[in-house]
Amino acid sequence: MISNNLQTKADETGRALAGAICDARRVIDFYPIVRGRPAKAVAPNGYSIIETLIVVALIGVLSALAVPQLIAERRLSRSIGVTREILSQLRQARQLAMSQRQAITFQYDNATKQILIIDHNSNVGPLLLTDPSYPNTAGRVIVSTTPLATGGLDSSEITIGIPTGVPNAPLGDGISMTALTNNQLNVTFQPDGSVIDLNGNPTGTALFIYNNRAARGTAAAISVVGASGRIKIWRYDSNANAYAE
Repeated sequence: MISNNLQTKADETGRALAGAICDARRVIDFYPIVRGRPAKAVAPNGYSIIETLIVVALIGVLSALAVPQLIAERRLSRSIGVTREILSQLRQARQLAMSQRQAITFQYDNATKQILIIDHNSNVGPLLLTDPSYPNTAGRVIVSTTPLATGGLDSSEITIGIPTGVPNAPLGDGISMTALTNNQLNVTFQPDGSVIDLNGNPTGTALFIYNNRAARGTAAAISVVGASGRIKIWRYDSNANAYAE
């Protein structure tokens, strides 16, 4: 979808430039006298100095219009990549928990803008969650570390929360934004792929995220349904004024 938008804008810019060149040639043909002197004749397929200057000026104008749009599209593309990476890491953590039959934690650290997948190598259930050192439990192993600020995306642009003007309402699955604890979000998957709370009850989790350079256009959320462990990605729809799956 993003590549199609970029191609469309490039085509539009090309057509506008071609039209501008034709217009410039018509202007020169219509005014054969410049500053009281006959215009210099040129070959049928050649360009006069005046035509060249006009085209250069038009290129500058068109570039000034097109470049900001291309930058916005690139920022949107990178921000979509961040939400997809979060989705991928959550799925990986759940898959590991189910395949290894033990608790695996997905941890997002808002200070470092990184994702850790932690293998606790210990008992599962509420006992793990009530451990005073959780999620830094004894014997834990960090399976992977994944930075989100890549591909030219500055870490300062990644923002957790809901942009101003966007409704702060539960998602379509009924899950609301989960508050960070010590600037982190920890989601621990059980061997059956579910997510539970301190009392052993299924609990849903949702991480809302956006790029503060284009807040409303990049607003998204990733939710985890506690009972099933199903992971969903949501994006803000300005027409519906709500997050849509």
